[in-house]
Amino acid sequence: MNQEVEIALIGGGAAILGGVLSGAYQHLRDYISRPKLCIDYMGTSANQVTAEYQQGRAEIYIRARVRNTGREVARSCRVYLAELTEIRTSGQISTSLYDAKQLQWAGLDFIPLDIPRGVNLYVDLAWVSKDQPGWRFSVQRLFASQSGLKTYRGTYRFHLLATAHNADPAVCSVDVSYDGDWHSLRAWEVKSAPNDS
Repeated sequence: MNQEVEIALIGGGAAILGGVLSGAYQHLRDYISRPKLCIDYMGTSANQVTAEYQQGRAEIYIRARVRNTGREVARSCRVYLAELTEIRTSGQISTSLYDAKQLQWAGLDFIPLDIPRGVNLYVDLAWVSKDQPGWRFSVQRLFASQSGLKTYRGTYRFHLLATAHNADPAVCSVDVSYDGDWHSLRAWEVKSAPNDS
């Protein structure tokens, strides 16, 4: 083989190797800097908020925290109530909420939000009134066949799913207990719930 061919082969091999390494580096850099969604319920005052109104009305909201621990902004984030189950001594029982429903961001807004690193946003799961008993779910609407969900006395498990265009989804389950009296309202995050996957 003559020297010119060897030089051409070495040059071509180096170019191919450089392209492969450059592409691998770009993928690694993108992977490391990607957004990473987290959703949780810490049980702080930010997760259980009382809203007072001028007419003397008061409502208590249960909220989950959504954040991004990655380097890039998480684009068009939404949070869904993926499933709602009743918690009984015999186990979890499915409710009439069969389809996932988008939850509202704190402040009654359903638009997708961009979440940069270092920002905590909250999504409303449900709220109760201090004046009238009954669950109020923070979804755009319930079907008529689901109106019975509002009168349940006991513990609901909210199975949550946070999504963004450029991030893997994040899941969380929150149990909320309520017997019709707002004084009884309690919430806590469920670790490693069997239905969360």
